[in-house]
Amino acid sequence: MFNGKGNLLFFKRPSSRFQILSDLHLEVGDQYLTYHIPVQAPFLILAGDIGRLQDYDKYLSFIATQCAQFDAVYLVLGNHEFYGISRTEGLAHAQRLEKDAKTLGRLKVLYRTRLDIDPSLSILGCTLQSNIRPENRAVVESRVKDFQRIPNWTVDLHNEEHQRDLDWLRAEIDSISSESELSSKAKHILVISHHAPIKNGSSHPKNERSPWGDAFATDLLGVYKELSKVQCWVFGHTHYTTQWREYGVNLVSNQRGHVLGPGQNGQNVEGSNTRDRWRVLGSRFKQKEEHCFDPRKCITIRM
Repeated sequence: MFNGKGNLLFFKRPSSRFQILSDLHLEVGDQYLTYHIPVQAPFLILAGDIGRLQDYDKYLSFIATQCAQFDAVYLVLGNHEFYGISRTEGLAHAQRLEKDAKTLGRLKVLYRTRLDIDPSLSILGCTLQSNIRPENRAVVESRVKDFQRIPNWTVDLHNEEHQRDLDWLRAEIDSISSESELSSKAKHILVISHHAPIKNGSSHPKNERSPWGDAFATDLLGVYKELSKVQCWVFGHTHYTTQWREYGVNLVSNQRGHVLGPGQNGQNVEGSNTRDRWRVLGSRFKQKEEHCFDPRKCITIRM
């Protein structure tokens, strides 16, 4: 493209920028009112385990603060959101949260939810419970606290939710693909889930082969071909910050984990460029810089 003076002009492709965080676990040390997110993008993705919906008023205060400083906040529910209350109660709290006037209409709770935020970009969000295989059922039940801390929650119900989420995701991706073909206009897909859609790479290498790993991730990519139509997939739950490309999908996580806030037992570590780095409380593994949580981390979807 040339301007009137014969000079070549370059136009940037349109893009959307999202700040991504998960597994803040604000219930640890009651940090709902003290944890600060430095704004780096117009849109905020919170990929689950932000805190407990049982702590409704404090949880609301934190979310309301984010809605006041971001144009939109996209929240996926993690397993910890339901600790101390039933699944039904948790979903009711989440719905109430979304409708609360304090969130300014900017909060979107993604519970098998599709949002077309741009003619060229669809967001698909769900918890995506993992699939717990029969041979690992007993060890998962004994090691994972969900089945003690969420009233009436069982492995069977967990697996049923996994199947519902997976079926919904596949159907929505197929639908978006069909719409793109009919309109001859490509549409990018951003998936946000709490549990991970692949095992290898989503957890610390020393945890990948553990029998209770079924509670954290399920190998879906490479198994269901339609999932490879996703441009970017944001996940959490594994407490392992990482980013890589697999089966044509860009996978990314930015997970804080169970930590204490600034000034509490020295858990806040100053990193390069004055960026705050957070270390997992009680972790057995030393994290490399690229696997450290960064509250300023963003992704850009180019369309």
